[in-house]
Amino acid sequence: MNDSFPMIADREVQDVLAANLRRLRIARHLSLSELARATAMSKATLSGIENGRANPTVETLAALASALRISVVELLGELPLGDVRVVRAAGARFGQRDGLAHLLLEAADGHEVAVIALEARQVQEVEPNPEGARASLYVLDGPVIAGPVERSTELGTGDYMAFPADVPHLYSAGRKAARALLLTWMPD
Repeated sequence: MNDSFPMIADREVQDVLAANLRRLRIARHLSLSELARATAMSKATLSGIENGRANPTVETLAALASALRISVVELLGELPLGDVRVVRAAGARFGQRDGLAHLLLEAADGHEVAVIALEARQVQEVEPNPEGARASLYVLDGPVIAGPVERSTELGTGDYMAFPADVPHLYSAGRKAARALLLTWMPD
């Protein structure tokens, strides 16, 4: 950069700008055409900025910030880490855990969010978690039999149950494969 700061040259800053511009434009329900009219810029220029291929001038940044009703600093600033986490379906891969096909979505602060998949007629008993652990299960495609081994319950698609997970518990599918969203809370 030279002394007059005419362009953004740093790749990381361009990437942050691209993500912020797209996020803010969408949050304000603006199409590229609408933002182009509001800033007197071409759609191609805006698309280039949103895709990290353009080097906008300070004037361009000011016009974008004004149209979005934010400061230039906000347009160029990174979001605080940990505020938003996205797991895209295309990148998700099932692994194995407790004998179940298991897609971990998040694990933090004593809780875990996962999708479990059961093959047709699969019955899977799970060992107790630490004392005080609880599980919540929302059936995406059922039916599923789940819960403590001594008190399991049949659930259909859209059904939900919560149960103690510090005792032996099970997950079972009927004649069809099944999937469920599983939330597990561990004690502190």
